[in-house]
Amino acid sequence: MDPSTDVDQLWTSLGRFGKFQMSQLMIIWITYIAAGFQLLNVVFIGFRPSNKCAPVENVSTLSTSVPDGANLFVTYDKCSLNLYQNLTNGSLFLEEIDCPNGYSYSMAEDATFVTEFDLVCGRSGLTELTQTMTMAGQGIGAMLVSSLADRFGRKTVHICSHLAVYMLGFGIAFAPNYTVLLILRFIIGAVQQGLGMAGAVMALEWVPTNSRYVVEVVGLLFWSTGICLIAFISYLLQDFSWRYLQIAFTLLSSYSLIQYWIQEESVRWLLMNGKTKEAERIVRRAAKWNNMKYEDIIEKATRKSSEAEGMLNGETQKDGTIEMEKNDQETKMTMETRVSCENDQTAKPQTKDFVVEHYSILTILKTRRLLVNSMILWFSWIVITLTYYALTLTSTTLAGNKYLNFFLSGAVEYISCFVEVFMLQRIGRRPIIVVLHVITGAALVAATLLSHFSNGNTSMTTASVVFSLTGKMAITAAFSVIFLFTPELYPTNLRSVGIGFSSAMARIGSMLAPFAGLLALYNPWAPGTISAILCFVVAVIVLYLPETRGVELPTNLDALNAWYKANAGAKRFPRRKQEKLIK
Repeated sequence: MDPSTDVDQLWTSLGRFGKFQMSQLMIIWITYIAAGFQLLNVVFIGFRPSNKCAPVENVSTLSTSVPDGANLFVTYDKCSLNLYQNLTNGSLFLEEIDCPNGYSYSMAEDATFVTEFDLVCGRSGLTELTQTMTMAGQGIGAMLVSSLADRFGRKTVHICSHLAVYMLGFGIAFAPNYTVLLILRFIIGAVQQGLGMAGAVMALEWVPTNSRYVVEVVGLLFWSTGICLIAFISYLLQDFSWRYLQIAFTLLSSYSLIQYWIQEESVRWLLMNGKTKEAERIVRRAAKWNNMKYEDIIEKATRKSSEAEGMLNGETQKDGTIEMEKNDQETKMTMETRVSCENDQTAKPQTKDFVVEHYSILTILKTRRLLVNSMILWFSWIVITLTYYALTLTSTTLAGNKYLNFFLSGAVEYISCFVEVFMLQRIGRRPIIVVLHVITGAALVAATLLSHFSNGNTSMTTASVVFSLTGKMAITAAFSVIFLFTPELYPTNLRSVGIGFSSAMARIGSMLAPFAGLLALYNPWAPGTISAILCFVVAVIVLYLPETRGVELPTNLDALNAWYKANAGAKRFPRRKQEKLIK
């Protein structure tokens, strides 16, 4: 094997979803559940129940300005108590006093960290701050940890992050005070990104081009299963302290202790970084698992690669005739660039002349086309995460049982999976994102209007919940598609940086999402309206991005630039005939 080996043909020859590839994918997919546990369990371990001032035994001690022997009584509110004096002809309000004995809750004192640390009233914003700091940690982790995956390997970063999540999960369970809890949540947010981003990229690199969407959809199924399990586990342990609940969520990551010996590095990353011996070892192991011979795999992959090259050369000769026709200049440019990109990937340079290309975020900032496309992606990620997490984190505040509502919030994501796979088989990534954002925006507008004008009407309230779940379904599918779409727009040694920095920018949205509930208390229509408008904006600007369906993952910056150049401006919308030629 050498760095120019066609990895797509390699996986096709081994069987698109052979036993070896499925075992590696399963290891990654299970970590999606573990990551979701630590990210979203705050909905229950940090649940804010109803509260009021704790009872006062001796009312006369509450005020020194009242004469001894006065007949006093109090009424209890959420954050204060009101002191009154009984008079012969009524009562006299004396003063409002902050809760002197703390608070009493509708749940046990240690049911959540909100009740244990009294994060209510003047300290209520600290609950949202906990999740905001987790999202801020994700932003830092996306910028730092994900870039390490391109430099030191997907496996190294993925496993180290998983081990860190495991240890930090237990640390949170034993946090002695709110400050320690806040710090640990911030750190776990950072390492969770190394777990999620490196895993997502590695999963896409274990399969050939036309199977990438399957991997992404199955990954979404595991994530959605994790959300449903959060509700189920929380329901089973609702009578226990939040610390036991945190431990239960952390135990799933126990297999991280042996993950180093059961998970392999991405073959595509190894080849692009000149580590051919390690790549060959993994392919030999894959062939053994799949009951095939290594030599047959290499021969088959080489033969298919040669046939593909011959077909491309034939298409190039065809385009020599088309080139002379004035009306087909656009097709010629597209095909020439297609051949250029494929030749770049199928050429067989000598291993000794191979130079490893290392990129960083500066590469994106210095490359105009890449920067413009990245900015569109960043804005899209911000809107998607803002909408997704706002709908997820506020699902327990909807009418009805909080466990059932959160379960339904996860269950509708299964529908997202089927919608996504149906659409991915028929249309490209870009139109799917447009359609899903339009559906989300329309659903949120409907939910906001129904909720605002319901005035206690049960039917309208129920319809509002249904539209909210519809919006959640659509934005979840959009989240999954953009997770697939983003790494496809970057070359191999910039892929983790690309998706990592996109995820880092997305933290702006996810940091704001926890405050959607507080905003709704002052302006009930504001969260849904803002998210809907932003979704409509994304539906328009995403049309500028090139379509990646059926396109081989670019290996270097030159191939990427050639592809971007061929798909600039009006050329991003080729005619049906030209699309057939490209295929």
